[in-house]
Amino acid sequence: MSRKKVVAVIPARMGASRFPGKPVAKILDLPMIEHVRRRVMLSSVVDDVIVATCDQEIMDVVQQHGGKAVMTANTHERCTDRVEEAAQSLDMDIAIIVQGDEPLFFADILEPLVKPLLEHDELVCTNLISTIHEEADLKHQDIVKAVLDEKQQIMYFSRSPIPFLRVRNQCPMYRQTGVSAFTKDFLKQYSALSPTALEIAESVDFLRIIGHGFPIHAVIYDQVTIGVDRPEDIAKVEHVLRNDPQQQACYQKILEMQ
Repeated sequence: MSRKKVVAVIPARMGASRFPGKPVAKILDLPMIEHVRRRVMLSSVVDDVIVATCDQEIMDVVQQHGGKAVMTANTHERCTDRVEEAAQSLDMDIAIIVQGDEPLFFADILEPLVKPLLEHDELVCTNLISTIHEEADLKHQDIVKAVLDEKQQIMYFSRSPIPFLRVRNQCPMYRQTGVSAFTKDFLKQYSALSPTALEIAESVDFLRIIGHGFPIHAVIYDQVTIGVDRPEDIAKVEHVLRNDPQQQACYQKILEMQ
């Protein structure tokens, strides 16, 4: 059997409601989309990296930095639909979706994210989950919380604080990150599914998968991640890049990439 081809697709658009122009916002010396694209390129499991966008400005920035980008329709409301459109023209078996607002993630997580899909044909989707350590994060509406069952399948996502800790115990608390993987066939099937009421109410794409009865396998990643949701998050990311030795080393590595 030939090796399955893995392509990472980074959906990006200028019109984010909470932070217009976010993908091209500068973080130290690079636009944010370049931080993400270059970090993905460090993964040994990824065969290619593509930015999927509906904005010429983003395409220009990526191509000026030597990257690959494809144009998609400007009508997509969900990032997964944008990725699916891009995937139609790409040679791949598995699509990794990396949100363009996760500039601090480490590429080594992509191998365990993809591994279940490579080894188990019955799996169609994996989602990277990280541990919530602060109760304030549990209550933060920009952080999507995830509840897992005993087999590490995701039961539900919510912007509300779940689980509700009526009894204080060692119940783990998780957040969804902007990193996931699909088989190409299921990505197409998922995009054709009708949106669900819960998906729309919570504004969480992956509730469509759960709502139609498909499993999502969670891959737990205990590295603390900082997504960029609002302009003030840029300063938080820059602080980490300046002061965390591991992040500093990764940043220097991507600066040297063409």
